[in-house]
Amino acid sequence: MQPGTLWAPLSGVPQLLLVVACASDARNRRIPNVLVLITAVTGILFAVIAKSWASGLWQAGAGLGTGLLIWLPLYALGVLGAGDVKLFAAAATFLGPHGAMEGALYTALYGGVLAGAFMIVDSGWTLTAIRVAHAVQQPALLRNETASKRRRMPYAIAIAAGVLTALWLPGYLIP
Repeated sequence: MQPGTLWAPLSGVPQLLLVVACASDARNRRIPNVLVLITAVTGILFAVIAKSWASGLWQAGAGLGTGLLIWLPLYALGVLGAGDVKLFAAAATFLGPHGAMEGALYTALYGGVLAGAFMIVDSGWTLTAIRVAHAVQQPALLRNETASKRRRMPYAIAIAAGVLTALWLPGYLIP
């Protein structure tokens, strides 16, 4: 475990910020920019307090940059919304670059489970199983173009779960 990484998960601040983001995303399918900014600034402050000024600033900035680099291509492809990308990058200030990579893997895993759950709720078990089985050869079958904006998946839930898992269990996926 890296020095200073234990303080942030024990404070409850990252958890609170991510819960607020999840509530907003679930209710409105939007993550407010002010919440993203507060999350990023708080993560930077935690890093600077837990480490030296320069080291903390570098660690948090590198986490933010890594988070953006990982998720920005998915925004460009239309898979994720801009708020999701910004939220992950802001939350990655608590993780640093290594933790951001690990958090992205956890987020992708949780996102897959969440997407499966949403498919089952929307289409039922049978149709979901058929779509997933056929998607091995034709991945476009997983895309549901008829879903309304109201039914879009609140990906902040997967982001929060992934970031918090990486924060609480650093080094389990990527030693």
